[in-house]
Amino acid sequence: MTTKKKSKVRLARPKQTRRVLTRSRIMRYGVRNFTRNAWLTVAATAVMTITLLIMLVTVVMSQMLNSTVDKLRDNIDVSIYIDPKADDDILEQLKGKMRLVENVKSVSVSNSQNEYEKFVEENKDDSDLIKTISDIEVNFPSVIHVRVNDLNNLEPIREMVEENPQYQKWLYARRAPTYAGDQQVTINRIANWANLAQRGGLVAGGVFLIISILVIFNTIRMAIFSRREEIDMMRSVGADRHFIRGPFLIEAQMYGVLAAVIATALGYLALMWLAPGLSNAGVMVEPIEDVMTSWWWLVLLAMIAVGVAIGYISARLSARRYLK
Repeated sequence: MTTKKKSKVRLARPKQTRRVLTRSRIMRYGVRNFTRNAWLTVAATAVMTITLLIMLVTVVMSQMLNSTVDKLRDNIDVSIYIDPKADDDILEQLKGKMRLVENVKSVSVSNSQNEYEKFVEENKDDSDLIKTISDIEVNFPSVIHVRVNDLNNLEPIREMVEENPQYQKWLYARRAPTYAGDQQVTINRIANWANLAQRGGLVAGGVFLIISILVIFNTIRMAIFSRREEIDMMRSVGADRHFIRGPFLIEAQMYGVLAAVIATALGYLALMWLAPGLSNAGVMVEPIEDVMTSWWWLVLLAMIAVGVAIGYISARLSARRYLK
């Protein structure tokens, strides 16, 4: 029994060794094919780089614009102006009533004195204006700031302000409540731009994806045609289809790896260069910047996976058609 087991192990080892040798040869031939024709390699890699870069830019821009819209929506509120004569107890009562309204996320109060101090701080460089306000003893209205869950559903807040007797009694007549109309228009415009950028990026990425597949398809086809004598020789000595097809698949996947590295590097450099200007314009760059800086290797692996998949599919289609 022991002798039979040993003989089985000895027979298994050469088979495993042959598999390792076959795979190493396929890899070696694929690398050789990749470096054999520089112009085809440059052309295929360049087109795939553009494809992957467009995909990366589309994802990054969509995330930045969506984050910007979410931030604006979180910061926007409804401002209700209350008579300066209302004391803190009344403001707390009004605040408590508003908290019970449907769609209200949070409520905060700033009394008349706080509003005056805020005005002075914002206009501290204009001493004449501050002196004028002090001389005529302007009383600033208190403000109730209401943040909501859904900016498209402000009707319950309107009903509270316009129908509740206590709100009607203390509402500041000289200044109407702001129901975030203008800000909502701006937010909707940015959201539309985000959707437009995402769709445009998907269309451009799809177009270049097709171009990339066609370029690699034709590159592998030309490689097969130029090496037809080698392929015939391999077949004549008994090489199977896997061994013949393998180097072409490796070659195409190497296009994807190289293109992914270049596209990721270009995307990272472009983001770092544009980040200060975008941040000054109010675009939320920080989350994407943190991901690209801290998790760059994960982004690179994702890009390599996409590039390898594109190369593999293109080469598989070409080899399947032209190796018959």
